[in-house]
Amino acid sequence: MCPRIPGIGGSYIVVADEDRTVANFVIDTLEKDGHSVFWAYDGISAIQLALNLKACDLVISNSRVGGRTGVDLISDLRERVPWLSILYLANDGRSSPELEKKLPANVPVLREPFSAETLRTAVTSLLRQS
Repeated sequence: MCPRIPGIGGSYIVVADEDRTVANFVIDTLEKDGHSVFWAYDGISAIQLALNLKACDLVISNSRVGGRTGVDLISDLRERVPWLSILYLANDGRSSPELEKKLPANVPVLREPFSAETLRTAVTSLLRQS
């Protein structure tokens, strides 16, 4: 178990999404639930955050992250941190069934648009597994 920063509760979550509107919605929703949420605007930032946060519990990746696919980002994360929980946000305009077939079997897909409650349910389920 990774140590927590004193005084901060909840889980540490990295949101990798180049769409600021979606990122803000995800961040606001999860922060209201007491999580510490960090935004990564591109894949390199997401990997750096996930590796440098000693207590990273979850990465949420959209289908496009700073010029790369979320699938590529997830593949890079799995090589470096195979046990890390990851949630893939599928944007209908940028994701496809062919692309999603490349995801590891244990990475769930949440289709946009989604509600705050659907997001909470997916995140809670993943955090319980870790």
